[in-house]
Amino acid sequence: MIKRPLDPQFSAAVKEGRKFTTIRNNPWPVGVPIMLYNWSGAAYRSKHVDVAPVIVSGFWTIRIARLEDGRMRYEYGMKNATPIHETEGFENRKAMDDWFRPLVKPGQTVEKTMMRFSLLNVEANVRDDEA
Repeated sequence: MIKRPLDPQFSAAVKEGRKFTTIRNNPWPVGVPIMLYNWSGAAYRSKHVDVAPVIVSGFWTIRIARLEDGRMRYEYGMKNATPIHETEGFENRKAMDDWFRPLVKPGQTVEKTMMRFSLLNVEANVRDDEA
């Protein structure tokens, strides 16, 4: 199974199904099981702690802009009634803006990939395979 790191602050939101998107530099494969994990200590110098298996259903380009006045703007093609800061697992919009603001210079826009995923019910899949 492919493994991808997850900041520990998002672990509970993923397990509870509140976080179902992630923004990364490159897209993850669609329809392939992926295990999200946290590092048990220092990144690349400690063991993985599995968080949850997920499966990506789609991905879109997301443009993240930092306006000259410091406000952040997010443009993406995924249709969803839930505000993006909630799908990303942040408490509020300010927390999301604070996360991305250091990654974008004032007046600049960066392009990344936003993936939509869902929890993978591994036990159900095992039972289905055994039947």
